[in-house]
Amino acid sequence: MAYKPNFVGNVLPENPKVTRTQAYDRYHEALQCIVRLIPTAVNSLFVSLVRYMPHKRFNSAEQAAYVKNILLISEYAPVLRKQILGLVIDQMVQIDAQIQIELDEIEEDVEVEIYNMNFDEDYDSEHSDSEDEDDDIPDDESVDSTSSQVTPDKSDTTAQIKYKIRKLDAMMNLSFQYFQKCAQSASADVLHEIFYALVDIFDRAVLKTLKSRYTQFLLFYFCSLNVHEYSDYFLEHLLQHITDPLRPNVTRVAAAAYISSYVARAKFLDSSTIQRVVLALSTWCDNYVDTHESSVQSLDCTKHDVFYSVVQATMYIFCFKWRDLVIDNDLEIEEDMEDDMYSEEHRHLTRPEHGFGSGASRTWCFGLRNLPRLVMSKFNPLKICSPAVVRQFAKLSRSTHFMYVYPVLEKNRDIFVPGLGSSNLLQTVQTFFPFDPYKLDGSKIFVDNIYYEWVADEEDESDDSEDDSEEDDEEDDDDDSVTSGMMAMSISPSPTSHYLS
Repeated sequence: MAYKPNFVGNVLPENPKVTRTQAYDRYHEALQCIVRLIPTAVNSLFVSLVRYMPHKRFNSAEQAAYVKNILLISEYAPVLRKQILGLVIDQMVQIDAQIQIELDEIEEDVEVEIYNMNFDEDYDSEHSDSEDEDDDIPDDESVDSTSSQVTPDKSDTTAQIKYKIRKLDAMMNLSFQYFQKCAQSASADVLHEIFYALVDIFDRAVLKTLKSRYTQFLLFYFCSLNVHEYSDYFLEHLLQHITDPLRPNVTRVAAAAYISSYVARAKFLDSSTIQRVVLALSTWCDNYVDTHESSVQSLDCTKHDVFYSVVQATMYIFCFKWRDLVIDNDLEIEEDMEDDMYSEEHRHLTRPEHGFGSGASRTWCFGLRNLPRLVMSKFNPLKICSPAVVRQFAKLSRSTHFMYVYPVLEKNRDIFVPGLGSSNLLQTVQTFFPFDPYKLDGSKIFVDNIYYEWVADEEDESDDSEDDSEEDDEEDDDDDSVTSGMMAMSISPSPTSHYLS
Protein backbone atom coordinates (compact mmCIF):
# COMPACT_ATOMS: atom_id res chain seq x y z
CA MET A 1 0.00 0.00 0.00
CA ALA A 2 1.45 3.31 -1.06
CA TYR A 3 2.13 5.94 1.61
CA LYS A 4 -0.28 8.87 1.50
CA PRO A 5 0.65 12.01 3.37
CA ASN A 6 -1.97 13.16 5.81
CA PHE A 7 -2.65 16.75 4.76
CA VAL A 8 -5.49 18.55 6.45
CA GLY A 9 -7.35 20.76 4.06
CA ASN A 10 -4.59 20.24 1.45
CA VAL A 11 -2.30 22.56 3.46
CA LEU A 12 1.38 21.70 3.57
CA PRO A 13 2.83 21.33 7.10
CA GLU A 14 4.82 24.30 8.30
CA ASN A 15 8.55 23.69 8.10
CA PRO A 16 10.37 24.29 11.38
CA LYS A 17 13.00 26.98 11.33
CA VAL A 18 16.54 25.61 11.16
CA THR A 19 19.06 27.60 13.18
CA ARG A 20 22.56 28.26 11.98
CA THR A 21 23.98 25.89 14.58
CA GLN A 22 21.70 23.10 13.37
CA ALA A 23 22.67 23.78 9.77
CA TYR A 24 26.38 23.75 10.65
CA ASP A 25 25.95 20.45 12.51
CA ARG A 26 24.30 18.87 9.46
CA TYR A 27 27.07 20.08 7.16
CA HIS A 28 29.74 18.67 9.46
CA GLU A 29 27.89 15.36 9.76
CA ALA A 30 27.86 15.07 5.98
CA LEU A 31 31.56 15.95 5.75
CA GLN A 32 32.44 13.38 8.41
CA CYS A 33 30.61 10.69 6.46
CA ILE A 34 32.49 11.61 3.29
CA VAL A 35 35.87 11.64 5.04
CA ARG A 36 35.09 8.33 6.72
CA LEU A 37 34.13 6.68 3.44
CA ILE A 38 36.83 8.35 1.32
CA PRO A 39 39.88 9.20 3.50
CA THR A 40 41.71 10.84 0.59
CA ALA A 41 38.88 13.38 0.34
CA VAL A 42 40.65 15.49 2.95
CA ASN A 43 43.00 16.72 0.24
CA SER A 44 40.15 18.09 -1.84
CA LEU A 45 38.51 19.39 1.32
CA PHE A 46 41.53 21.50 2.24
CA VAL A 47 41.76 22.89 -1.29
CA SER A 48 38.15 24.03 -0.91
CA LEU A 49 38.82 25.51 2.52
CA VAL A 50 41.63 27.61 1.10
CA ARG A 51 39.64 28.60 -1.97
CA TYR A 52 36.63 29.83 0.01
CA MET A 53 38.50 31.47 2.87
CA PRO A 54 36.84 34.90 3.22
CA HIS A 55 38.97 37.81 2.10
CA LYS A 56 40.26 39.88 4.99
CA ARG A 57 37.95 42.70 3.88
CA PHE A 58 34.83 40.59 4.46
CA ASN A 59 32.66 41.38 7.47
CA SER A 60 32.88 39.97 10.98
CA ALA A 61 29.98 37.54 10.52
CA GLU A 62 31.60 35.77 7.59
CA GLN A 63 35.04 35.68 9.19
CA ALA A 64 33.76 34.36 12.52
CA ALA A 65 31.50 31.72 10.95
CA TYR A 66 34.28 30.44 8.74
CA VAL A 67 36.87 30.27 11.54
CA LYS A 68 34.40 28.51 13.85
CA ASN A 69 33.63 25.83 11.28
CA ILE A 70 37.09 25.11 9.89
CA LEU A 71 38.44 24.72 13.42
CA LEU A 72 35.68 22.19 14.00
CA ILE A 73 36.74 20.37 10.85
CA SER A 74 40.22 19.94 12.34
CA GLU A 75 38.69 17.81 15.10
CA TYR A 76 37.41 15.07 12.78
CA ALA A 77 40.06 15.58 10.10
CA PRO A 78 43.17 15.80 12.34
CA VAL A 79 45.49 15.38 9.37
CA LEU A 80 44.50 18.92 8.39
CA ARG A 81 44.95 20.40 11.86
CA LYS A 82 48.28 22.13 11.26
CA GLN A 83 47.24 23.46 7.84
CA ILE A 84 43.95 24.81 9.21
CA LEU A 85 45.69 26.53 12.12
CA GLY A 86 48.11 28.08 9.66
CA LEU A 87 45.24 29.26 7.47
CA VAL A 88 43.44 30.91 10.39
CA ILE A 89 46.54 32.52 11.89
CA ASP A 90 47.74 33.83 8.53
CA GLN A 91 44.40 35.56 8.12
CA MET A 92 44.59 37.10 11.59
CA VAL A 93 48.18 38.29 11.13
CA GLN A 94 47.19 40.15 7.96
CA ILE A 95 44.28 41.87 9.69
CA ASP A 96 46.35 42.56 12.81
CA ALA A 97 49.22 44.14 10.88
CA GLN A 98 46.87 46.22 8.75
CA ILE A 99 45.24 47.61 11.89
CA GLN A 100 48.61 48.76 13.21
CA ILE A 101 49.56 50.44 9.95
CA GLU A 102 46.30 52.37 9.85
CA LEU A 103 46.44 53.25 13.54
CA ASP A 104 49.80 54.92 12.96
CA GLU A 105 48.04 57.36 10.66
CA ILE A 106 45.38 58.59 13.09
CA GLU A 107 45.63 60.33 16.45
CA GLU A 108 42.55 59.34 18.37
CA ASP A 109 41.27 56.52 20.52
CA VAL A 110 39.19 53.80 18.89
CA GLU A 111 36.28 52.27 20.75
CA VAL A 112 34.91 49.00 19.41
CA GLU A 113 31.72 47.07 20.06
CA ILE A 114 32.14 43.38 20.86
CA TYR A 115 30.90 41.05 18.14
CA ASN A 116 27.89 38.92 19.08
CA MET A 117 29.14 35.32 19.04
CA ASN A 118 25.61 33.79 19.07
CA PHE A 119 25.53 32.03 15.70
CA ASP A 120 21.85 31.14 16.05
CA GLU A 121 20.84 34.73 15.59
CA ASP A 122 20.19 36.10 12.14
CA TYR A 123 23.38 38.13 12.02
CA ASP A 124 21.68 41.46 12.58
CA SER A 125 25.09 43.07 12.18
CA GLU A 126 26.10 40.98 9.19
CA HIS A 127 26.58 43.98 6.90
CA SER A 128 27.28 46.62 9.53
CA ASP A 129 31.04 46.32 9.16
CA SER A 130 31.39 45.41 5.52
CA GLU A 131 34.52 46.86 3.94
CA ASP A 132 33.36 46.98 0.36
CA GLU A 133 35.49 48.89 -2.07
CA ASP A 134 32.66 51.37 -2.43
CA ASP A 135 33.29 52.43 1.16
CA ASP A 136 36.65 53.81 0.08
CA ILE A 137 35.03 56.24 -2.37
CA PRO A 138 34.50 59.52 -0.53
CA ASP A 139 31.42 61.72 -0.74
CA ASP A 140 31.53 64.94 -2.72
CA GLU A 141 32.21 66.83 0.50
CA SER A 142 35.48 64.95 0.92
CA VAL A 143 36.85 66.12 -2.42
CA ASP A 144 38.71 69.40 -2.64
CA SER A 145 36.99 71.44 -5.37
CA THR A 146 40.27 73.16 -6.25
CA SER A 147 42.12 69.94 -6.82
CA SER A 148 41.49 66.64 -8.52
CA GLN A 149 43.20 64.79 -5.65
CA VAL A 150 40.92 62.93 -3.25
CA THR A 151 41.17 63.88 0.41
CA PRO A 152 40.70 60.86 2.71
CA ASP A 153 37.88 61.10 5.20
CA LYS A 154 39.29 60.51 8.68
CA SER A 155 35.96 59.25 10.00
CA ASP A 156 35.88 56.59 7.27
CA THR A 157 39.39 55.46 8.23
CA THR A 158 38.43 55.23 11.88
CA ALA A 159 35.30 53.24 11.04
CA GLN A 160 37.31 50.76 8.97
CA ILE A 161 39.78 50.29 11.81
CA LYS A 162 36.89 49.58 14.17
CA TYR A 163 35.57 46.93 11.80
CA LYS A 164 38.97 45.28 11.52
CA ILE A 165 39.46 45.25 15.31
CA ARG A 166 36.00 43.75 15.74
CA LYS A 167 36.81 41.00 13.24
CA LEU A 168 40.15 40.22 14.85
CA ASP A 169 38.57 40.10 18.31
CA ALA A 170 35.96 37.58 17.14
CA MET A 171 38.58 35.39 15.43
CA MET A 172 40.86 35.47 18.47
CA ASN A 173 37.94 34.58 20.73
CA LEU A 174 37.08 31.52 18.62
CA SER A 175 40.72 30.42 18.51
CA PHE A 176 41.06 30.71 22.30
CA GLN A 177 37.84 28.72 22.74
CA TYR A 178 39.22 26.03 20.46
CA PHE A 179 42.45 25.78 22.47
CA GLN A 180 40.54 25.73 25.74
CA LYS A 181 38.33 22.91 24.44
CA CYS A 182 41.39 20.93 23.34
CA ALA A 183 43.04 21.43 26.73
CA GLN A 184 39.98 19.99 28.44
CA SER A 185 39.29 17.00 26.20
CA ALA A 186 42.16 16.29 23.83
CA SER A 187 44.98 13.84 24.50
CA ALA A 188 48.50 14.91 25.34
CA ASP A 189 49.66 13.91 21.86
CA VAL A 190 47.10 16.21 20.25
CA LEU A 191 48.11 19.11 22.49
CA HIS A 192 51.77 18.53 21.64
CA GLU A 193 50.91 18.53 17.94
CA ILE A 194 49.01 21.82 18.26
CA PHE A 195 51.82 23.44 20.23
CA TYR A 196 54.60 22.54 17.81
CA ALA A 197 52.38 23.62 14.94
CA LEU A 198 51.90 26.98 16.65
CA VAL A 199 55.67 27.38 17.07
CA ASP A 200 56.24 26.61 13.39
CA ILE A 201 53.54 29.09 12.37
CA PHE A 202 55.02 31.65 14.75
CA ASP A 203 58.42 31.35 13.07
CA ARG A 204 56.94 31.58 9.60
CA ALA A 205 54.19 34.17 9.92
CA VAL A 206 54.44 36.07 13.21
CA LEU A 207 58.02 36.50 14.43
CA LYS A 208 59.19 38.91 11.75
CA THR A 209 55.84 40.66 11.37
CA LEU A 210 56.77 43.55 13.63
CA LYS A 211 53.33 45.14 13.28
CA SER A 212 51.45 42.21 14.79
CA ARG A 213 49.93 43.15 18.13
CA TYR A 214 47.56 40.40 19.23
CA THR A 215 47.96 37.24 17.15
CA GLN A 216 51.03 36.16 19.13
CA PHE A 217 48.87 35.87 22.24
CA LEU A 218 47.58 32.55 20.91
CA LEU A 219 51.00 31.04 21.59
CA PHE A 220 51.25 33.01 24.85
CA TYR A 221 48.00 31.40 26.03
CA PHE A 222 48.92 27.91 24.86
CA CYS A 223 52.26 28.07 26.69
CA SER A 224 50.35 28.69 29.92
CA LEU A 225 48.57 25.34 29.53
CA ASN A 226 51.79 23.46 30.22
CA VAL A 227 54.37 25.82 31.65
CA HIS A 228 57.17 23.35 32.34
CA GLU A 229 57.07 21.91 28.84
CA TYR A 230 55.56 24.40 26.41
CA SER A 231 56.75 27.63 28.00
CA ASP A 232 60.26 26.33 28.63
CA TYR A 233 60.47 25.08 25.05
CA PHE A 234 59.32 28.44 23.68
CA LEU A 235 61.91 30.32 25.73
CA GLU A 236 64.67 27.97 24.64
CA HIS A 237 63.46 28.32 21.06
CA LEU A 238 63.76 32.12 21.23
CA LEU A 239 67.19 31.88 22.83
CA GLN A 240 68.35 29.67 19.97
CA HIS A 241 67.16 32.31 17.50
CA ILE A 242 69.05 35.04 19.35
CA THR A 243 72.34 33.21 19.73
CA ASP A 244 72.50 31.64 16.26
CA PRO A 245 74.85 33.83 14.15
CA LEU A 246 73.63 32.16 10.94
CA ARG A 247 70.11 33.54 11.30
CA PRO A 248 69.17 36.92 9.79
CA ASN A 249 69.52 39.86 12.16
CA VAL A 250 65.84 40.69 11.84
CA THR A 251 65.01 37.26 13.26
CA ARG A 252 67.49 37.56 16.11
CA VAL A 253 66.46 41.09 17.05
CA ALA A 254 62.76 40.25 16.88
CA ALA A 255 63.37 37.17 19.05
CA ALA A 256 65.04 39.39 21.67
CA ALA A 257 61.97 41.63 21.70
CA TYR A 258 59.69 38.61 22.08
CA ILE A 259 61.65 36.97 24.87
CA SER A 260 61.84 40.18 26.91
CA SER A 261 58.15 40.95 26.53
CA TYR A 262 57.17 37.34 27.21
CA VAL A 263 59.22 37.04 30.39
CA ALA A 264 58.06 40.46 31.59
CA ARG A 265 54.37 39.75 31.02
CA ALA A 266 53.85 36.02 31.65
CA LYS A 267 52.45 35.70 35.15
CA PHE A 268 52.90 31.92 35.11
CA LEU A 269 56.74 31.99 35.03
CA ASP A 270 58.54 31.22 38.29
CA SER A 271 61.62 33.02 39.56
CA SER A 272 64.05 30.29 38.59
CA THR A 273 62.92 30.41 34.97
CA ILE A 274 63.25 34.20 34.84
CA GLN A 275 66.72 34.02 36.36
CA ARG A 276 67.75 31.34 33.88
CA VAL A 277 66.69 33.49 30.93
CA VAL A 278 68.52 36.55 32.28
CA LEU A 279 71.64 34.44 32.80
CA ALA A 280 71.50 33.18 29.20
CA LEU A 281 71.04 36.70 27.81
CA SER A 282 73.76 38.30 29.93
CA THR A 283 76.23 35.48 29.24
CA TRP A 284 75.81 35.90 25.49
CA CYS A 285 76.28 39.67 25.83
CA ASP A 286 79.35 39.19 28.00
CA ASN A 287 80.94 36.94 25.39
CA TYR A 288 80.05 39.47 22.70
CA VAL A 289 81.81 42.24 24.61
CA ASP A 290 84.88 40.05 25.08
CA THR A 291 85.03 39.46 21.34
CA HIS A 292 84.13 42.84 19.86
CA GLU A 293 84.73 45.63 22.38
CA SER A 294 88.35 46.13 21.40
CA SER A 295 87.29 46.99 17.85
CA VAL A 296 84.76 49.65 18.89
CA GLN A 297 85.98 53.08 17.79
CA SER A 298 82.63 54.87 17.68
CA LEU A 299 78.99 54.00 18.34
CA ASP A 300 77.21 52.23 15.50
CA CYS A 301 73.50 51.47 15.96
CA THR A 302 73.35 49.18 12.92
CA LYS A 303 76.51 47.09 13.18
CA HIS A 304 75.77 45.73 16.66
CA ASP A 305 71.97 45.77 16.59
CA VAL A 306 71.62 42.23 17.98
CA PHE A 307 73.80 43.09 20.97
CA TYR A 308 71.82 46.24 21.74
CA SER A 309 68.52 44.41 21.43
CA VAL A 310 69.65 41.73 23.90
CA VAL A 311 70.91 44.30 26.42
CA GLN A 312 67.61 46.14 26.08
CA ALA A 313 65.77 42.86 26.64
CA THR A 314 67.70 42.31 29.87
CA MET A 315 66.96 45.83 31.13
CA TYR A 316 63.31 45.48 30.19
CA ILE A 317 62.99 42.21 32.15
CA PHE A 318 64.73 43.87 35.09
CA CYS A 319 62.16 46.70 35.07
CA PHE A 320 59.22 44.30 35.29
CA LYS A 321 60.58 41.36 37.27
CA TRP A 322 63.40 42.69 39.44
CA ARG A 323 61.84 41.07 42.54
CA ASP A 324 62.25 37.66 40.91
CA LEU A 325 65.91 38.45 40.30
CA VAL A 326 66.61 39.02 44.01
CA ILE A 327 67.97 36.04 45.93
CA ASP A 328 68.51 37.61 49.35
CA ASN A 329 67.30 40.85 50.89
CA ASP A 330 69.00 40.50 54.28
CA LEU A 331 71.10 43.33 55.66
CA GLU A 332 73.60 40.96 57.23
CA ILE A 333 75.37 38.04 55.61
CA GLU A 334 76.32 35.12 57.81
CA GLU A 335 80.01 34.57 58.47
CA ASP A 336 79.85 30.92 57.47
CA MET A 337 78.95 32.00 53.93
CA GLU A 338 82.28 33.68 53.32
CA ASP A 339 83.84 30.54 51.93
CA ASP A 340 81.05 30.15 49.41
CA MET A 341 82.48 31.75 46.26
CA TYR A 342 79.08 31.98 44.62
CA SER A 343 77.61 33.89 47.56
CA GLU A 344 80.76 35.99 47.93
CA GLU A 345 80.61 37.05 44.30
CA HIS A 346 76.96 37.96 44.68
CA ARG A 347 77.70 39.94 47.81
CA HIS A 348 80.52 41.86 46.13
CA LEU A 349 78.68 42.62 42.92
CA THR A 350 75.37 43.66 44.38
CA ARG A 351 76.33 45.95 47.24
CA PRO A 352 75.36 49.57 46.63
CA GLU A 353 78.14 51.93 45.66
CA HIS A 354 80.00 53.45 48.59
CA GLY A 355 78.03 56.35 50.00
CA PHE A 356 75.05 55.68 47.71
CA GLY A 357 71.71 55.50 49.47
CA SER A 358 70.93 53.95 52.81
CA GLY A 359 68.55 51.15 51.81
CA ALA A 360 69.03 47.46 52.43
CA SER A 361 71.55 45.69 50.23
CA ARG A 362 70.23 42.93 47.99
CA THR A 363 71.83 39.80 46.67
CA TRP A 364 70.94 39.54 43.02
CA CYS A 365 70.77 36.45 40.87
CA PHE A 366 73.89 35.23 39.12
CA GLY A 367 72.60 36.35 35.71
CA LEU A 368 72.90 40.03 36.64
CA ARG A 369 76.57 39.84 37.56
CA ASN A 370 77.65 41.13 34.13
CA LEU A 371 75.00 43.78 33.56
CA PRO A 372 77.01 46.65 35.12
CA ARG A 373 79.92 45.77 32.84
CA LEU A 374 77.64 45.65 29.78
CA VAL A 375 76.04 48.98 30.60
CA MET A 376 79.42 50.67 31.10
CA SER A 377 81.13 49.08 28.08
CA LYS A 378 82.32 50.98 25.00
CA PHE A 379 79.11 49.95 23.25
CA ASN A 380 77.27 52.41 25.53
CA PRO A 381 73.84 50.71 25.30
CA LEU A 382 72.29 53.42 27.49
CA LYS A 383 72.71 55.76 24.51
CA ILE A 384 71.50 53.37 21.81
CA CYS A 385 68.68 51.42 23.47
CA SER A 386 65.11 52.66 23.73
CA PRO A 387 65.11 55.91 25.76
CA ALA A 388 61.94 54.86 27.58
CA VAL A 389 63.46 51.55 28.68
CA VAL A 390 66.73 53.24 29.66
CA ARG A 391 64.98 55.85 31.80
CA GLN A 392 62.88 53.29 33.62
CA PHE A 393 65.91 51.04 34.12
CA ALA A 394 67.90 53.97 35.53
CA LYS A 395 65.11 54.82 37.92
CA LEU A 396 64.58 51.27 39.19
CA SER A 397 68.25 50.34 39.34
CA ARG A 398 68.77 53.38 41.55
CA SER A 399 65.79 52.78 43.83
CA THR A 400 66.68 49.09 44.24
CA HIS A 401 70.37 49.90 44.80
CA PHE A 402 71.44 47.72 41.88
CA MET A 403 73.57 50.36 40.17
CA TYR A 404 73.68 54.09 39.53
CA VAL A 405 73.71 55.23 35.91
CA TYR A 406 72.52 58.85 35.93
CA PRO A 407 76.04 60.25 35.36
CA VAL A 408 76.27 58.16 32.20
CA LEU A 409 72.90 59.43 31.01
CA GLU A 410 74.07 62.98 31.60
CA LYS A 411 77.23 62.45 29.51
CA ASN A 412 75.22 60.75 26.78
CA ARG A 413 73.28 63.93 26.13
CA ASP A 414 76.33 65.39 24.42
CA ILE A 415 77.06 62.32 22.30
CA PHE A 416 75.89 62.26 18.68
CA VAL A 417 75.37 58.89 17.02
CA PRO A 418 74.95 58.88 13.21
CA GLY A 419 71.73 57.16 12.15
CA LEU A 420 70.28 57.02 15.66
CA GLY A 421 66.56 57.69 15.49
CA SER A 422 66.35 57.01 11.76
CA SER A 423 64.44 54.18 10.16
CA ASN A 424 66.43 51.02 10.73
CA LEU A 425 65.96 47.56 12.20
CA LEU A 426 67.07 48.45 15.72
CA GLN A 427 64.89 51.56 15.83
CA THR A 428 61.88 49.52 14.69
CA VAL A 429 62.34 46.88 17.36
CA GLN A 430 63.01 49.47 20.07
CA THR A 431 59.39 50.50 19.73
CA PHE A 432 58.03 46.96 19.48
CA PHE A 433 56.87 45.19 22.64
CA PRO A 434 55.00 42.11 21.36
CA PHE A 435 53.04 41.37 24.51
CA ASP A 436 51.79 44.81 25.37
CA PRO A 437 48.50 44.76 27.32
CA TYR A 438 45.72 42.85 25.59
CA LYS A 439 42.85 45.25 24.84
CA LEU A 440 40.43 43.20 22.73
CA ASP A 441 37.44 43.22 25.05
CA GLY A 442 35.68 40.17 23.65
CA SER A 443 38.62 37.76 24.00
CA LYS A 444 40.74 39.32 26.77
CA ILE A 445 39.12 37.03 29.35
CA PHE A 446 41.48 34.29 28.17
CA VAL A 447 44.54 36.46 28.85
CA ASP A 448 43.66 38.43 31.99
CA ASN A 449 44.51 35.71 34.52
CA ILE A 450 47.88 34.79 33.01
CA TYR A 451 49.09 38.31 32.24
CA TYR A 452 51.25 40.55 34.42
CA GLU A 453 50.17 44.18 34.40
CA TRP A 454 52.67 46.89 35.29
CA VAL A 455 52.18 48.02 38.87
CA ALA A 456 53.97 51.10 40.15
CA ASP A 457 56.14 50.46 43.19
CA GLU A 458 56.21 52.62 46.23
CA GLU A 459 59.94 52.68 45.56
CA ASP A 460 59.24 53.97 42.06
CA GLU A 461 57.21 56.88 43.41
CA SER A 462 59.38 57.93 46.34
CA ASP A 463 62.62 59.88 46.43
CA ASP A 464 65.57 57.90 47.69
CA SER A 465 67.55 60.82 49.01
CA GLU A 466 67.78 64.58 48.89
CA ASP A 467 70.83 64.29 46.67
CA ASP A 468 68.76 62.61 43.97
CA SER A 469 66.01 65.23 44.01
CA GLU A 470 67.75 67.52 41.53
CA GLU A 471 68.17 64.68 39.06
CA ASP A 472 64.54 63.73 39.54
CA ASP A 473 63.54 67.30 38.71
CA GLU A 474 65.63 67.23 35.54
CA GLU A 475 64.14 63.97 34.42
CA ASP A 476 60.70 64.57 35.93
CA ASP A 477 58.76 64.88 32.70
CA ASP A 478 60.45 61.85 31.14
CA ASP A 479 60.03 59.64 34.22
CA ASP A 480 56.40 60.58 34.69
CA SER A 481 55.59 59.77 31.09
CA VAL A 482 57.41 56.44 31.25
CA THR A 483 55.85 55.34 34.55
CA SER A 484 52.36 56.40 33.54
CA GLY A 485 52.84 54.69 30.20
CA MET A 486 53.90 51.42 31.78
CA MET A 487 51.03 51.54 34.25
CA ALA A 488 48.43 52.24 31.60
CA MET A 489 49.81 50.10 28.85
CA SER A 490 53.52 49.65 28.34
CA ILE A 491 56.51 51.75 27.47
CA SER A 492 55.68 51.59 23.79
CA PRO A 493 55.48 54.87 21.90
CA SER A 494 52.26 56.66 21.26
CA PRO A 495 51.15 55.03 17.99
CA THR A 496 50.41 51.70 19.68
CA SER A 497 48.97 53.40 22.72
CA HIS A 498 46.07 54.57 20.57
CA TYR A 499 44.95 50.98 20.05
CA LEU A 500 41.72 50.93 22.00
CA SER A 501 41.07 52.69 25.25
